[in-house]
Amino acid sequence: MGNLVRMDLYRMFKGKSFKVCLIIAFVLALGQTPFAKLLVTLANTLSNEAAIPVPETARLSSIFADSLPLLNGMLVMLSATMFFHADVEHGYIKNIAGQMPKKGYTVLSKFLAAIPHNLVFMLVGVIGNLIGTLLCQKITLEGGVMDGVRIFLLRFLLLQSICAILLLVSGSLGSKSLGTVLAVLLGMGLLGLIYGAIDAGLDQLFRNKGFALGNYMPDQILGSANPKTVDALVVSAVTMGIFLPAAIHVFDRKDIK
Repeated sequence: MGNLVRMDLYRMFKGKSFKVCLIIAFVLALGQTPFAKLLVTLANTLSNEAAIPVPETARLSSIFADSLPLLNGMLVMLSATMFFHADVEHGYIKNIAGQMPKKGYTVLSKFLAAIPHNLVFMLVGVIGNLIGTLLCQKITLEGGVMDGVRIFLLRFLLLQSICAILLLVSGSLGSKSLGTVLAVLLGMGLLGLIYGAIDAGLDQLFRNKGFALGNYMPDQILGSANPKTVDALVVSAVTMGIFLPAAIHVFDRKDIK
């Protein structure tokens, strides 16, 4: 199993899609603060209203918490989807799965390889954001750094749980197109529109005005500014507990062509 994980890691880090998505993620993180400052400056120049103040300082905790700035959530999911499907697409899986006691080990290996994959993207997001912020603002070290680290770790768990969903779709079921669409929708938080429609339907059926499905979906919690610890942990565990075994089971029963 260890050798299989090492092979997947080598294949992943050598992949063109991984490198391209990682470079774009770094550039976006690097440009987030300078671009925001530029927009504020332009707004103040063109507006006749009172000038919008430009913050001179930024908190280190907020940089740790914002580990997936701008479109980086979508980029990391797209990269993971392409990695999950690459061995199926290029026939590599046929050479490996037959040597395993269970074909599902190859699925578990890809899920484990996604752990450093996701950490690298998140750390690049933090580093790029840190450098970009230093170009425009002074960074202050305050008592909330550990809270920023907490949010970073919760985002990582939520991202890993979403990868279990993408692994089932693009890896086990072998649908790259559906996996790509899901990666975009989940990464951009666009499924919130569907959750809202489901909430409206449930309200009509059960007259339950307080229920919000989005509060229990990993992509929506991932996109929130301050995820609740218990909610994030429970949703991550449940999502991985459902979709990872499903991905392994489906691939075990699948004929490899």
